[in-house]
Amino acid sequence: MSTLQRLRDAFDRMEHVFSKRPAMALATNVARARLVDGVHCEAAEEGWRFVMDLPVDSGGTNAGPPPGVHGRVALAGCLAMGYSVQLARAGIEPRSIEVEVEADSDHRGMLGLSERPGYLALRHTLYLDCDASREQVQPAIDRAQRLSPYLSMFMAGQPVSGKIVFAPRVLP
Repeated sequence: MSTLQRLRDAFDRMEHVFSKRPAMALATNVARARLVDGVHCEAAEEGWRFVMDLPVDSGGTNAGPPPGVHGRVALAGCLAMGYSVQLARAGIEPRSIEVEVEADSDHRGMLGLSERPGYLALRHTLYLDCDASREQVQPAIDRAQRLSPYLSMFMAGQPVSGKIVFAPRVLP
């Protein structure tokens, strides 16, 4: 089975099931990060493990990429996967898809020296090689961007809440 057909089949199945049973589309994912030393963190979600740290000039040990790298890579990957899925659903098989994400930051924000922490601007560029015309491809690209969970998160945000538990986490 081709990649194009595998993607079309998988997303057609999900669409069919979720349209009939919306509750099956709901999920709660839990990620955890544990400080190892200073700002060096080990993070995990389900079976996936990650390491994060800060560069030496920021007080870290450079044992892994900082959280911002993970965020930008997550956005680039989410867009690339979304383009692949939506192109497949449109019957378009690309030769290559590459997404580049650029972020402008003012690092004074995390020190309280500017208006806000975080990105000042984000830009993403799709590099697409395929036989289809721009007119054939554009609806799939627009749909992928409109349905991208991470692009939506960066653009609009969502409700956020937090709490503090003054005790170590107890494993069940």
